[in-house]
Amino acid sequence: MKQRPAENVLALVHVLSNLIGRAFHGQIVRRHRVALPEWRVLVTLANHPGSTAAHIVERWAMQPMMTSRAIRSLKRRRWIERRVRHDDRRSYALWLTPKGRLAYRRVEPHASMRYRDIVSCLSRKELAAIDRGLVRLVAQTRRLVRRRSS
Repeated sequence: MKQRPAENVLALVHVLSNLIGRAFHGQIVRRHRVALPEWRVLVTLANHPGSTAAHIVERWAMQPMMTSRAIRSLKRRRWIERRVRHDDRRSYALWLTPKGRLAYRRVEPHASMRYRDIVSCLSRKELAAIDRGLVRLVAQTRRLVRRRSS
């Protein structure tokens, strides 16, 4: 009898998340020296220029300290820059530098290929169903987290 990798759907999500991190690490970190939290910041800024650190934390449900470390690392590499926001002078927006855009363009094909490798075992219909279910689970969990912190 084949054993399940985890006892319930949330345990499976944890297992999958950990495996995705390891699959990313094996391909992307070694090849491009970009850690997963740094990649999340780069992806966010490539798709949402001018995002704040708080936006990145919220978008990825990352720990603020992990996000801060990733941002510091990318700034040291001169891949991102901080600019004071025009609408709130106490806050900073983050932008890819030309060097950061080049790094993103270099890494993105490999990261996308890894994503396609992972989901290739699913049909479009299965992938869409999982996507819908996970979006609902994320929304529900965010509500629970907000309720707990209120």
